[in-house]
Amino acid sequence: MLPLVLLHSVRRLLLRHARRQPIGPTVARSWTDALGVARWAAKVSPAYAQLLREHGLQVSELKAGVPLNALPVLTKANTFGRFTLAELARPVATEQLADVLTSSGRSGSHFGYRLSDRRSHEAAWFGIDLGLEDAFQVGTRPTLLVNCLPMGVVFRSRAVAVANVSVREDMACAILRDVGPRFAQTLLCTDPLFVRRLLDAGRESGVDWRALNTSVILGEESLVEAQRDHIARHLGIDPDHAPQRMVGSSFGVGELGLNLLFETRPTIRIRRAGRHLPALAALLHGGAVDPGGVRFAGSQPAVFCYAPQRVCVEIIEPDANGWGGLCLTLLDRQAVIPLPRFATGDLARLPTAADMAQAALLAGVEAPWLPVVLLRGRQSDNTADAPPVEAVKELIYSDFDDAQRLTGAFQILPGRSERDHTGTAVSPARVRVQAGAIATADANTLQIRLQQRADASLLPLEIHVIAQDQFPGRPHLDFERKLNYRTLNSADP
Repeated sequence: MLPLVLLHSVRRLLLRHARRQPIGPTVARSWTDALGVARWAAKVSPAYAQLLREHGLQVSELKAGVPLNALPVLTKANTFGRFTLAELARPVATEQLADVLTSSGRSGSHFGYRLSDRRSHEAAWFGIDLGLEDAFQVGTRPTLLVNCLPMGVVFRSRAVAVANVSVREDMACAILRDVGPRFAQTLLCTDPLFVRRLLDAGRESGVDWRALNTSVILGEESLVEAQRDHIARHLGIDPDHAPQRMVGSSFGVGELGLNLLFETRPTIRIRRAGRHLPALAALLHGGAVDPGGVRFAGSQPAVFCYAPQRVCVEIIEPDANGWGGLCLTLLDRQAVIPLPRFATGDLARLPTAADMAQAALLAGVEAPWLPVVLLRGRQSDNTADAPPVEAVKELIYSDFDDAQRLTGAFQILPGRSERDHTGTAVSPARVRVQAGAIATADANTLQIRLQQRADASLLPLEIHVIAQDQFPGRPHLDFERKLNYRTLNSADP
């Protein structure tokens, strides 16, 4: 094992070298490597070889330069929903398996899995530490990382001290308050719903976020800028100017890995600037924003970087503005379950390097040194019958004091079809918003204010604020399951 000082030097050297690499050739190599991973997968995974044959391809044909986009697109349904793990996985002795991670199970039909062998499991810390070094300079700033991600998501590090406490806000706050002062900075890894409980618990238990130099990395679901503002205000962070602290977002896929896409300070500031600069908003959206702002309602796409040496990023069936399904190939030939061209179910777009250089110029920041992918939430959440989930999040977090009186949970229901003598009309989509521990009269007042802001934003929504103990399905959030913000149930709130 290398000494910590030498590991720090290696990380800095690798990052310095990576920053010098031009984006275009690096991304092109990523696509070439992805095709190589597919060839390897066809040899080691019986399920993938069968999917290739059903797609009209033989393993031997992959050597003849078949383009990557000619290969089948994998989904949870046509892999884990169809094949056994033995058919999906490469041959690995049982005693060599070291780690099992499941998907969230949000689809309700079946789980996906990521299996790691002992060699990969032991080496996983290096990539995590490289990212932490780039974002937080952990080699020179002793760091405590408190991991409050749910569903058994844990990770290892040799650069920081890690406390894996899951969704126990009391444990997290005790560690931060009592152990945190020994470190130069603290990091919280959690999700946008549970962080609300953490912040409340921290206030009650005397956690001083400023003194602890706390930054937050949020995963599990999309983060909008109004949420970032809300969280940053609690922590005492200026999201537009803080040189060391941040409220950032990370994107992972249970079947593939953690932190596949991630925000950086420049990408955060580009996204935030898009709220006020129409030219930048249009550039990020890939075309003109709706004149009334109805479709996007001030919600900018997430601006994520990715490491092309680790993952190949594609967009499946893009529309005229470049938006389509996000498809990822993990460039890891040690993966136990190879999943080339795995569709995540997210709506995404790949801007050009020139686009991002222009975006950075408009925002007044340094251009990202890594390639960028833009995300606009789940494809299933972007439908014509209701505004996107992200637009509703922007609405409920648009006023700090009102947001404090809500839990952050809500459900979007499609509008009702109503027939009269003139024909059939569809009423606006309805949103059930869960109140915190407030009186009924206060909930009614809050509902009126939210409705007024929705109307002013031209959001076609009917708002209903629901008492905490009457919120459908999950009156008390358990935080171990992802909240489904969309429902097909059209029953009255």
